Amino acid sequence: MSADIATAVASIRLGLHALRENALGDTADHEDQAAVLQALYDDRDQSGSVLGMISDLLTDIGVRIDDQGGEDITEVIDEAAAYVQDSAGLRLERARAALIALGAA
Repeated sequence: MSADIATAVASIRLGLHALRENALGDTADHEDQAAVLQALYDDRDQSGSVLGMISDLLTDIGVRIDDQGGEDITEVIDEAAAYVQDSAGLRLERARAALIALGAA
């Protein structure tokens, strides 16, 4: 793994740690947890959310691989990008809405 990739992974790990602390810290409540879920996936700003950024990166990698003649590989990567955005993202959106309703009750 290159130094640039290792640095990127370390930065992501640090960011996820901060999100974890916000969602699971001693004073965290439903509102804090809903905010973290929204940071992970925001239906109103998909490209600005963590899963949206991952999906976009996968799509871009797929395009590059397709340009290099790896159509079969691109198809698999595109499916992964869609799963991240659609399946995982929409489930997080439903969980966030449920948390907001629970906090309002």
